[in-house]
Amino acid sequence: AIIPAKGNVLVVADWAAIEARVNPWMSLQRGSEEKLNLFRNGDDVYIVNAMATFNCARDAVTNDLRQLGKIQELALGFLGGLGAFASMGRIYGVAMPEHEAKRMVDGWRKANPWAMPYGQEAETAYRRALRNKGREFKAGRCTFMFDGLHLWYSLPSGRILCYPFARFEGDEVTYAKSAWKPAADATEWPRARLWRGLFLENACQATANDILRHSLRVLVDEGYAVTAHVHDEILVECAESDADAVIQRMTEVMCTPPAWAEGIPLNIDIHSMARYGKG
Repeated sequence: AIIPAKGNVLVVADWAAIEARVNPWMSLQRGSEEKLNLFRNGDDVYIVNAMATFNCARDAVTNDLRQLGKIQELALGFLGGLGAFASMGRIYGVAMPEHEAKRMVDGWRKANPWAMPYGQEAETAYRRALRNKGREFKAGRCTFMFDGLHLWYSLPSGRILCYPFARFEGDEVTYAKSAWKPAADATEWPRARLWRGLFLENACQATANDILRHSLRVLVDEGYAVTAHVHDEILVECAESDADAVIQRMTEVMCTPPAWAEGIPLNIDIHSMARYGKG
C-alpha cells in the first residue's frame, strides 16, 4: 500500500535484535558484557542459548535447536517464565510438556546470568524509592525517585518516565493505568501491577525508542526524505540511482549509537524496494 514516487525507491532499515542488545547493556550486571560481545563478534545468540540449554557443542546445534534458542530469546528476555515460553512457542508452532519448557527457561537464564539479578535490583530500587520520598535509587542505567505521588525514573538518554500514582497495595506495587472507558462505578483510573519484568520491558523499549529518535533526527537534519517509521524500522525515499549511497549512510547512522548509549553493539537489516514490505 506504500509506494514511492515514480523513479524512486524506498530504503527500509530495521535494527537487528534491538531489545536483546539494549536489555543487557541497560543492566550493568555481571555477564552482560559477555552477552554484548556475542553481538560485537557477530555470533549467533540463538545458538549460544541452545548450547547452554542442551549442554552441547556448537556443531551439535541443529536448526530445530536453534529455533528453540530463538524462542527463548524472544520469550524470556524480560524475565518471562513457563507461561511466556509456552505462549511464544505456540506462535512458532512449538509445544512441549512442562518439564521440557522449564528446561528452556532454566537454560536461557544459565546463558544470561545478568538477567535475574538485574530484575531483582530494579524491584529493590523502585520499592526503596517508594519508601523513601525524594531519594534516588539506581538499577542498572536507570534511576528511580518517588515524589510522594508518582514514581519517576530516568533513562540513560536523560528522558524521564513515570508510573503515576504509584503505591503499595499489600506486598505489591501498583500504579494508575490509562483506559479508554473505566467502569461506570469506578472512583479512580484502573490500576496495574508493577513487577520487575514489566519495568525491564518498559525501560528497554523506551531506550530503543530513544535510539530511533536520535537516528531520525540525524537523517532528517541531513536532508533525507524520511517517509515513515514503523516500530524499529525507518523508511527513506530516494531516487533509485541514489539507493546505494543512502543505504551506506543509513547504515552508518543507525549503527552508531548516540553518545549516551556508547557501548551498545548495533546492527541493521536494510533493503531497497519498490513497495513497502519485509525484505
